[in-house]
Amino acid sequence: MALSDEHPTTDVRRTTIMRVLVAFEGVRSVYSRTIIRAISELRSGLDVRLSGLERLEEELESFDPHVVVSSRSNGEHPGLRGAWVQIPTDDDLEDGERLARICLDGEKWRTDGPPLSELLAVLDETQKRLREGDLSEAC
Repeated sequence: MALSDEHPTTDVRRTTIMRVLVAFEGVRSVYSRTIIRAISELRSGLDVRLSGLERLEEELESFDPHVVVSSRSNGEHPGLRGAWVQIPTDDDLEDGERLARICLDGEKWRTDGPPLSELLAVLDETQKRLREGDLSEAC
C-alpha cells in the first residue's frame, strides 16, 4: 500500500497509523459510541472512526481501515483488512450464532462477547504486525 497524505505516518519507522472503523446499525449507536470511547481512551494512538452500516461501503473505501469492528460480517469484503471483528446484534439469533467472529491476519475464531480485553488484544496484535510490516490484510 502506498503512503499518501490521506493517511498520516510516523517519522521514525514510516509506519501508517492504524485506522479502526466501528460500524453498527443506527439503533445500536450507544453501543458503537461505547466501543469508540473505550478504544480512544485505552489506545489513544489509533485513528478511530464511527460509521453507520448504511455508509460502511463508502467508509471501507475512503477511510481504508486496518481493523473493522461491526455487526456485519466481512463476507462481502474478504481479504481486504488486517482484522475484522463481527459482533452480532440480532436478538433473534440462536446461542451459537450469537458468538462474535474474529479474523486477524487470516486466522479466524469465535468468542463470546468479545470482552473488551480481547478486542484490545486484537487491536494490539494488528498494530504490532502493521508496525513490523507483517500485516497481510487477509480478513
